[in-house]
Amino acid sequence: MMFRNDIQGIRGLAFLLVFIFHLNYNWLPGGFIGVDIFFVISGFLMTSIIIDQKDHFTFNFYDFYLKRLKRIFPAYLFFITAVTSVGFFIYLDRDFRTFQKSVGASVLFISNLLFSRGDSYFGARLEDNPFLHTWSLSIEMQFYLLLPLILVFTKRKYLPALILLLIAVLTVYTDISMYIKNETSAKYFSLPARIPEFMIGAFYSLVLKNKINFDRIGNNIFAFLNLAVLILSAFLIDKNTFFPGSLAIIPTAATANLLVANNNFISDFFSKKISVYLGELSYSLYLWHWPIIAFIRYYNDGYFLSIREIIFTCVMTFLLAWLSYCFIENYFRKKNNSVFYLYVVLGSVLLAPLTFLLPKVAEINKIPDVYTSPSFGLNSHNQKKIETFGDKNSKKNKILLIGDSHALSIKPFLNYIGQRNHFSFTSVTTDGLPALKGIKRSEISSFGMKFYDSSQQFAEFTDQNVHKNKIILINCSSFISPISIYHTVEKMVLSLQPDQKLILFSTFPSVDLDPVKMNRDYIKKTSRKFKVKINEGNRAALKKLAASYKNVHFYDLSKSKVFKDAPFYKDTLIYYNRSHINVYGSISLAKDLEGDFMSFFKPFIIH
Repeated sequence: MMFRNDIQGIRGLAFLLVFIFHLNYNWLPGGFIGVDIFFVISGFLMTSIIIDQKDHFTFNFYDFYLKRLKRIFPAYLFFITAVTSVGFFIYLDRDFRTFQKSVGASVLFISNLLFSRGDSYFGARLEDNPFLHTWSLSIEMQFYLLLPLILVFTKRKYLPALILLLIAVLTVYTDISMYIKNETSAKYFSLPARIPEFMIGAFYSLVLKNKINFDRIGNNIFAFLNLAVLILSAFLIDKNTFFPGSLAIIPTAATANLLVANNNFISDFFSKKISVYLGELSYSLYLWHWPIIAFIRYYNDGYFLSIREIIFTCVMTFLLAWLSYCFIENYFRKKNNSVFYLYVVLGSVLLAPLTFLLPKVAEINKIPDVYTSPSFGLNSHNQKKIETFGDKNSKKNKILLIGDSHALSIKPFLNYIGQRNHFSFTSVTTDGLPALKGIKRSEISSFGMKFYDSSQQFAEFTDQNVHKNKIILINCSSFISPISIYHTVEKMVLSLQPDQKLILFSTFPSVDLDPVKMNRDYIKKTSRKFKVKINEGNRAALKKLAASYKNVHFYDLSKSKVFKDAPFYKDTLIYYNRSHINVYGSISLAKDLEGDFMSFFKPFIIH
């Protein structure tokens, strides 16, 4: 296929859209459609290449796949190795496992599958992961495995119809998954959901390649309107939109129209030297821009970059991209296959010890788990297991704790007080949401869907244990978000036996920044000021519920003086992230509130 400068220019536009979006999504809410532009271009070009070779009986599967690897993998392997090396100096020990999994999944081009599962509930967020953007390269490589099979083994006359059928079926499937099942996050990273975008490029390559041609004025109007649609999409679509799916057809069709429009001033602009050069660098620019942004966000535990950080990101992105393009991408384009194979073997040999051995070295600076992660009561968390806490020999044992990770966080609190005051309790706790029947799936965000599905698997187990106990303790991050939690708890109250009591905890406060990231030790070092936030709406709702029913009672954990200087107490870390107290914090809370809590709780266990 003849090289086209204007396509390089469109690649450059695609990168700029993504780059601006990643710097600050408020500037260009739909800038992520730049990835979709890349997909359309890939489908268009790869189809053109394969069909041309098929027509001339020169297509070879081995050569096709090898050329794709030689184009993508050399810079990609260097990028992964470099980012992995830097990551061990920036990432905390508690997040190394997530980091390692990201490295492995990225090397194998399956990171989209890893990231489709969502954030680790207790670990680093996706927006802090320096390999997050590799999901699109994983999908691209996966698509390259499929495309030749479709194009080579299908007769030419049936190909357009087959491609349209794939676009229609997979788009409908994606829409159903997002609109009905609320699987927006999972579908965003899904190969089947993205195949229609590649296939739109493939269809245009087969049917409309260089065939949309009016006079010069008509071509100008056509190209301008499609570019306008593309730019407007970048402003009007946002991260809360159901995307991809049917909505993705708008920017992808506009991109495909630009690829087949002849003789127009938009193509002329994209063929200019600056546009073309930006397009030539676009792959390396895409590789390097995100880890710089992600590392800054991870280290600062914040989304927004300062002006200085933005300038630094821009300069480093273009510098690293230029070096990668000149000395890796271009170098391997000119080298034979044996040099490429040697590079892959040597690079893999270097990457393996980096991935598996450096975490061991980093353990020298490891902060003990009791300060940085949930480390107590995990055998009865997200598991259908009964675990007994407190005074295990006590006969005052008909006590059950249920809830989400906030309930997990107060297990050491209740265990300490139970041991000293001779009562025991069991628990059923789950990540994200309490395991209760009646919480509405429709109220759950796309991010929270996996936690909802997981917790609901334990809902029947929770019911069984509620019926076996006399005192039910509930703690969760919020009883009013989603609001169906509140209504579910109220229904539980109505189902309780007369001799059963329900105690609602108003949970501990949260802080505005991850203290482990800010302090990087369990003894206070940082001078950073933290904002302590109490969910007043949640507390008011619990008080109202307790006042409405005789067998419902309310206890406020946030009143403790332990939280006066949160996230520290006596210059020691008591939180392991923004919204969870650690084991030390939970025991410190117990020591402070023991007398007050037992004055409240003793009448129930005596009775």
